[in-house]
Amino acid sequence: MSMDKLLTTIKDGKWHNIDQLAAQFGLAPEKLIKLSELLSQRQFLTYEDERRRIRLEPLWKLLLPEEEEPPDSERAVATLIIPPESSITVQSTHISNLSNIELEVNLRINRKKIEEIAIKT
Repeated sequence: MSMDKLLTTIKDGKWHNIDQLAAQFGLAPEKLIKLSELLSQRQFLTYEDERRRIRLEPLWKLLLPEEEEPPDSERAVATLIIPPESSITVQSTHISNLSNIELEVNLRINRKKIEEIAIKT
């Protein structure tokens, strides 16, 4: 079992039964309990020992990637590097880098309009 699989499974923010998760991943429940205790101490998830259940903390749900959407012929993805103190225009949307470092900008374009912009420094 990978951490990615666990987090993807519980990212809905609902309570998940330890025994059911352990069976799903082919683990001994005790191993998942130890992992859950550790992740709970680090505030990644909430672990309830008496009910043997866990749920992802809401903050981390926001940081996990969305489920992959099926390919769409009208969707495009682009990655642009914007030099320091420079600007670009994409589909009438002006994107400026006002910082003194290079920025990596990821665009997702759907139905001929910008759907999402993600910026990485």
